[in-house]
Amino acid sequence: MIGRLIIRGIVRGISEGMDWTEDRARGVLTKVKLSRVEEESIQDQLRDERRVARAHTIGQVLRAGLNVVILAIWVLTVLSETGISVAPILASAGIVGVALGFGAQTVVRDLLAGLFILLEDQYGVGDVVDTGEATGLVEEVGLRTTRLRSLDGTVWFVPNGEIRRVGNMSQLYSRVFIEVRFAFDTDIDAARDAMLDAARMTRDNEDLKGAIIGEPEVAGVESMDYQSVMLRLLMQVKPLTQWTLMRAIRQNMRDLFLERDIHLAAPEGSLIQSGKDLEPNKAVLAKKRTPPARPAPQARTTATKAAPAKPAPKKR
Repeated sequence: MIGRLIIRGIVRGISEGMDWTEDRARGVLTKVKLSRVEEESIQDQLRDERRVARAHTIGQVLRAGLNVVILAIWVLTVLSETGISVAPILASAGIVGVALGFGAQTVVRDLLAGLFILLEDQYGVGDVVDTGEATGLVEEVGLRTTRLRSLDGTVWFVPNGEIRRVGNMSQLYSRVFIEVRFAFDTDIDAARDAMLDAARMTRDNEDLKGAIIGEPEVAGVESMDYQSVMLRLLMQVKPLTQWTLMRAIRQNMRDLFLERDIHLAAPEGSLIQSGKDLEPNKAVLAKKRTPPARPAPQARTTATKAAPAKPAPKKR
């Protein structure tokens, strides 16, 4: 009971994340009947949500560890009550523990790595991470393994000690990242305005506008070659919403590019003709596609050949 209360207090402290000085200041303002206006920004809200998720993950691990300790104490208590001496068992357990320490170094490494993952808040349940070996949604974080579910539904169990680096795609905020290559002679200002308008159009969608945090940005030409220029759109959004927003923005870009006659870069070796240049070539194409007429078959005449004359017999 005491252990559960301690765990509950730890989880509550992590989830609330309030410093004791801030709590004391609030108490003073309450006593003198002064109200403080709190304008909570979106970043603060996301940080609070992150703390709650982290507290939930740490609480699960602490409760699992507490259950193991309670089970061990209960077993020892039952053995002692039945008259079985516990001292030899503890001595044997110590010897077995030393032997397992040499043979189970991998397990110990996984446990220590899992502990640091939780303390450093590298990722938690609900995050989308790339561990190198697997990429997916974190479903469970344990002291020894991390369970991921990839996009195709595959469940991956990754030992914590095998994780050399991890990329978290959903910590605090995410970012829309879209690169578009235009034809070399494209009006850069017109292309840039079209990309920004496509991003701003998502604010008109009731299902998407709440996921947008920052304003869209297109800095300028990011790269250039002899047949294309590349522009990049960036926009800060809430975690795990970047993929939905990128699909919507690409759809808006396509409609605006067609409406404003903005052309994308063609692959190398392609030949592009406009509609007016294509009309005169229709007759030529139709002529090329029409198979040539086959000549009429000629009547075959059979001629009878005369049999060769037999040579006259020689006179003797």
